[in-house]
Amino acid sequence: MNKPQTLSDPQELLARAALAKAPILAGRDTELAPGVPGVASPSYHGVESSTYQVVVEGAPTGFLKVAVAEIRHLVDVTAAAEAARWASSLGLAPKPLFVAGDEGAILFEHLGEGWRVARIDDLRRPDIMAGVIVAHRSIADGPPLGRDWNVFDGIGELWAAFDPADPGLPPDGWWLKQNVDAIGEAIAAAGSDLKPAHADPHASNLMIGPGGALRLVDFDMAANVDPYYQLGALMNEAYQFDTEMRAALEMFDGAVRESAFQRCRAYAAADDLYWALRSLLLDRLHPRRGLEFRKYASWRFLRCRMLVGRPGFEEALRSL
Repeated sequence: MNKPQTLSDPQELLARAALAKAPILAGRDTELAPGVPGVASPSYHGVESSTYQVVVEGAPTGFLKVAVAEIRHLVDVTAAAEAARWASSLGLAPKPLFVAGDEGAILFEHLGEGWRVARIDDLRRPDIMAGVIVAHRSIADGPPLGRDWNVFDGIGELWAAFDPADPGLPPDGWWLKQNVDAIGEAIAAAGSDLKPAHADPHASNLMIGPGGALRLVDFDMAANVDPYYQLGALMNEAYQFDTEMRAALEMFDGAVRESAFQRCRAYAAADDLYWALRSLLLDRLHPRRGLEFRKYASWRFLRCRMLVGRPGFEEALRSL
């Protein structure tokens, strides 16, 4: 059982309350150790949840994620666990062992020694990128998840949370939103297929293990989405040049169609705006004031600006 404690940290209290409900831990000596330290910039990692290593009878046994209480409404923990469970059945994610919905917590199996968080440089390796794309395709070939999502609806919900004069928004925020709205209209006119997806391809959401084994983590954004949205966000995360991105698209599709490439690039701009706005919202709501959410948001606004401002943007939308 959990050892008696007198800590007042609200997140750790939630973590201990969640573990107390886990049947697999009943009657066992369980301790918590620090998990992943949250960093918003330069990478966005471990900021929307508190994480803990779960040590059972002296042995590392699990990894516990507990959504930060102030922003728990942004994540459907049950849906995230469902998606992770499916991916784990394919050998693509750690297995969820227990879900405590009231506490916003998921307990995952411990991956063991030899695993590390991926870096952007890892994604640039052809073998790693190929493995990630195969993993994404395997998940997409499975049964639909419990929710559909698109980045344009997500942007609309976040945008509604801000006053147009909010000092956190850049002066050209209205222009970025206008251009991303045009992307959404073009994609809606062209049509899209929805497939189950991890839908959050930050490098920090990939673990690399012994022998180059890969596991996806953090299924908070998992949903049925247009596969080119996930691919566009992944390409935007990993590469700087079109030639590299086209090679990734060829891995995914077996060929490079200009309409598919432009769809990926358009989705990348929308993804940048989404995460810039989400970061600004967390800057307002998150209890940890030292996290550099505004710095991260500024970078995503900048990249969105570069994408929608590049020559031929409007013509590219007509090719979707």
